[in-house]
Amino acid sequence: MRHRSAALLTVLLAFSIAALAVTPQFWEHFSQDDLLAGTLTRVSLSSDGKLFPAPAYDMVYDTDAPFIFSMARDKVGNVYLGTGHEGKVFKVDAQGKGSLYYQSKELDIFALAVDAADNLYVGTSPDGKVYKVTAANQATEFCNPEEKYIWAMSFDDSGNLYVGTGGHGNIFKVDRAGKKTTFYAGKDTHIVCLARESNGNLLAGTSPGGVVIEITPQGKGFTMLDTSMAEVRSIVVDRLGTIYAVASGSSASAGLKNESLPAIAPATALPIATIQALANLADKSKTGASAVTAPGGEKDSSGSRSSIYAISRDGNTETVYSSKDQMIFDIALRNDGSIIAATGPKGRLLAIDAAKQVTVVTDSPEEDMTRLLEGSGFTWVAGSNQGKLYKLQSRQAETGTFESKVLDAKAVSTWGKISWGISNPAGAKIEISTRTGNTDKPDNSWSDWSSPYEAEAGQQITSPRARYLQWRYAFKGAGAAGQKAAADLLEKITIPYLQQNLRPQVVGINALPGGIGLQKTPSISAGTVTVSSASTATDGLSLNSPRSRGKETLILPPRQILQAGAQSFTWKATDDNDDSLEYAIYFKGEGESEWKVLEQRSTDTFYTLDSVSLPGGVYRLKVVASDAPSNPYGRFLIGELVSNPFVISNTTPLVEIKDHKISSKSVEIQFSARVPAGRIITAEFSLDGGEWFLVFPQDGIADSVQEEFRFATPDLSLGEHLIGVRASDEDGNTGTAKLLVKIP
Repeated sequence: MRHRSAALLTVLLAFSIAALAVTPQFWEHFSQDDLLAGTLTRVSLSSDGKLFPAPAYDMVYDTDAPFIFSMARDKVGNVYLGTGHEGKVFKVDAQGKGSLYYQSKELDIFALAVDAADNLYVGTSPDGKVYKVTAANQATEFCNPEEKYIWAMSFDDSGNLYVGTGGHGNIFKVDRAGKKTTFYAGKDTHIVCLARESNGNLLAGTSPGGVVIEITPQGKGFTMLDTSMAEVRSIVVDRLGTIYAVASGSSASAGLKNESLPAIAPATALPIATIQALANLADKSKTGASAVTAPGGEKDSSGSRSSIYAISRDGNTETVYSSKDQMIFDIALRNDGSIIAATGPKGRLLAIDAAKQVTVVTDSPEEDMTRLLEGSGFTWVAGSNQGKLYKLQSRQAETGTFESKVLDAKAVSTWGKISWGISNPAGAKIEISTRTGNTDKPDNSWSDWSSPYEAEAGQQITSPRARYLQWRYAFKGAGAAGQKAAADLLEKITIPYLQQNLRPQVVGINALPGGIGLQKTPSISAGTVTVSSASTATDGLSLNSPRSRGKETLILPPRQILQAGAQSFTWKATDDNDDSLEYAIYFKGEGESEWKVLEQRSTDTFYTLDSVSLPGGVYRLKVVASDAPSNPYGRFLIGELVSNPFVISNTTPLVEIKDHKISSKSVEIQFSARVPAGRIITAEFSLDGGEWFLVFPQDGIADSVQEEFRFATPDLSLGEHLIGVRASDEDGNTGTAKLLVKIP
């Protein structure tokens, strides 16, 4: 019994070894696009795909409101948060202590402003007013713009308040006493955002026309930028006078000028998107997060969802950043001259430098980051769904993690030695871990995270064999004031894996019409692209071999030629391991018990059979695919497929004239045509060596090995005539017969 158990164990071990593909594969060279599909928590991602500790990023206050639509700050460092859809304003002091500061009667607070005396002004919507709040719950009506929405507010140096509204696209100027005048009557429906230039001009972004307008103190407007998008939602000006503007939404939404709020998609204009798109997040979060792709950086804004434009002092405009996937809700200027952008989905913060390189600063638990406000050495970041306030510091975070997307090996795999590379070390403790499972999303059936690996040059992965793997990068103890953000760069990570060998599959065999032969098309090289007619490269190596993997290869179909007696076949085979395949081709006649070999170890996916050497009859072809080229001897797997029956007919049809009768000047003839295998497909007759005329079988259809025919000639002249008949089978074999008659 013990010997039998040992023998059984040996067999099982041999089987498990035999089930492994011989060629390892590697997950490596992760780009920014690859890493963006993961989750960054206090971890930044550079444009060239390097991970490093992010700036410290912590939640300061939770408003319990769904959305934060506006922010303002007073001189002592208090931050005010305008929220929706309960019309509340919260005050958060410099220590992060927050409280409800003002409760309006309207639903949403889209605009906040603070005057020189630190009084707060609150613009409410819809059908809202501007309120002056001098202390908690102490508010008076400051002015009534008599517009549907109040989107933006800004003070000038003289204490006048400018109010950007929606409905008729007007900007009102309100003096210290609350008296309003129309400062600028716009042609667009909404004035979405306002900003001031150092020369006293007012900048306005509109919707749904999507333009940036510069307005002099006298109220004269000049269009600085007409974007291709529906809305300019945020404007900032740097110390050199360069204007940066965020435009979003498709131009298809430009016709939305009604005052009601239609239920439209999040990619439309901000006056709609701020209310409707962010409100849709509640429903979106119930159905799962949307797909996350690269942050963008397209050269132009054509077809983009959001773009950032730079307008120089001389009026030149360039696209700083553009994305077809990210929705940019707000931007701010940092002390180093870079732009920080608050986006959705996935609450992603982006930094764009002067060279237009995009760094992902970090992700946020909130689905959309909607507002930014620069503080002293830090940035306030407001999120929505739920409405929370975060502080982004200049120092590095003390801890952070990155979890990769789930990597799919396509089959249960054995893991190799994980290795990585860290550059510019700054003393942080770096931990790399893995976990594995057999479901495409991690659940409680997955393994626990492994203990951190210690050997940077390579250490055996301890997670169990499985189809899916996820890796995690974590750091501890990195934070120090003033420390460079590029410290502790994770430059590379390599994860080898060896798939369980899966059986190749022949998924289809196609028989070509008779008389068509197949030949290889010569290989062609054009630059870096190799064009090949088979599964081997020009140097004879398999296209799937380690030497050839990664090359651009185009496989040309075989060349078709006319060849008497040829019967050609093509087939398609797949291998989930991407192993190289070779084929054995067999045939067998009907009634025969054993397969006969036609060819072995072929790398072509076609074969031409010379049917002239075979007796007529019904045959089948069998193609056996083997992954032996990619596996050790005795450990390969095969898959096979048998074709549908096909007919070989090398015998000419037997044509026999059975009877004829002369009636007046016409001759009525009866004849038969028969083949040993296959079927008769056509029959014809001719008179005196002339044109051939088609004859149908007596049963009306040519579909059998034997057919009966009857026809009558046209009236013939007196004297002797030669009548020829012929019949052909499906392989083009033709039999003939003749009849000599005399018309009296």
